[in-house]
Amino acid sequence: MKSAIRLLSKLSIITLVTAFSVNSYATSNDEYQGLTCDAKKQAIQTKINQAKIANNTNEVTGLEKALQEVNTNCKDETLEEKYKRLIIEKTKDVTDKTKELAKKTKEYAKDKVNAHQDKIDALKAKLNEAEKELADAKEKLADYYKQLTSK
Repeated sequence: MKSAIRLLSKLSIITLVTAFSVNSYATSNDEYQGLTCDAKKQAIQTKINQAKIANNTNEVTGLEKALQEVNTNCKDETLEEKYKRLIIEKTKDVTDKTKELAKKTKEYAKDKVNAHQDKIDALKAKLNEAEKELADAKEKLADYYKQLTSK
């Protein structure tokens, strides 16, 4: 029984590590592809060329399918809208966290006890993270516009 639990534990850990690795690859892969449709096409074509040089036919097939999907479905206007929606979402998140921090700070100030400082610090950290995500989203939109105008 113990060995079954141990095995299940190890399998769970391996599954988690694999999931995080795939997610990390997808994220870095997405950034590598660029922000405009043309940049995505160019990045995929570069990968196709590299896969052909490496004689990796399975990867070539998958990348060619990905290129076909981008050619068929990718529109710069849709990407622009996606980046703008992300900014709106992150702005709302910052606004919500700012309001929550103000409310809790006022609430805790009534207690006149410094015991709540750790909670306020945690809220400030969440607000700082939300502000960073908003700045990143704005930078992504700005980079998108730069790539679009450099065509």
